[in-house]
Amino acid sequence: MKNGEKIIILLLPFLLVFVVANLHGINKLEKIKKAGKIIIGTSADYPPYEFRPINEDDVIYGMDIDIANEIAKNLGVKLEIKEIVFSRLFDAVNDEKIDLIIAGLSPTEKRKKLVDFSDSYYKTLQNMLIRQKDIKIIKSLEDLKGKKVGTQRGSIQEELVKQQITDAHFFEEDTVTELVKNLKNGKLDVVVLEKPVATLFAMKNKGIVNVKCVSNGTFLSSAIAVKKGDVKLLKKINKILAKLKQNNMIIEFAEKAKLLMKGKK
Repeated sequence: MKNGEKIIILLLPFLLVFVVANLHGINKLEKIKKAGKIIIGTSADYPPYEFRPINEDDVIYGMDIDIANEIAKNLGVKLEIKEIVFSRLFDAVNDEKIDLIIAGLSPTEKRKKLVDFSDSYYKTLQNMLIRQKDIKIIKSLEDLKGKKVGTQRGSIQEELVKQQITDAHFFEEDTVTELVKNLKNGKLDVVVLEKPVATLFAMKNKGIVNVKCVSNGTFLSSAIAVKKGDVKLLKKINKILAKLKQNNMIIEFAEKAKLLMKGKK
């Protein structure tokens, strides 16, 4: 066998992987259009991103849902929403049970190994929920030594607190609702969340207050996630997001969600 033939044989598996990956990326958008619907995955206890208002258990609202509706409308398809436990969303998109994740996701380097992310569409700080009676004791992350710190399982906050807080006791739950419940009954001392999420939970829960993690915090961004290789779909999503941002519609969606959470339609 000649050297040239050997090289071709060795390269064949890599070429096949490249071709299949690119075909998948090209065809995903076409599949969505052919099916007449786009399926999004989300975890609906994260206002103002996605949530259920009181007495409307079957309907999910929020700025992410408004963005998803705009994506569906732009593609000329219907929107189907699947509620999934936050920590299982990445498996769902990679197993093609959903077409994309929109759930206030921060695109970390670790997550970028699992999925491809869109351009960011929203930026915010991280805050803490504490009990009103602890407001003089807990003022920043530095005060959490020896404290019981809660975060949502699989969230960016789960990683951040373990990196930035020493000698604390860490606890995770699948939902923010469960975390807040444990804070109220004393099983937790603090819950770390994004600022707008913490603000709305504090507003709805008597005796719970929202405080800054640090005086000079870093903004984290949110983005949409798709299965790796879904190139055309991601390109289309970025185009839609750019138009929404240009027209200030995402800010409008966020404000609308906050009003709805406050009970003002």
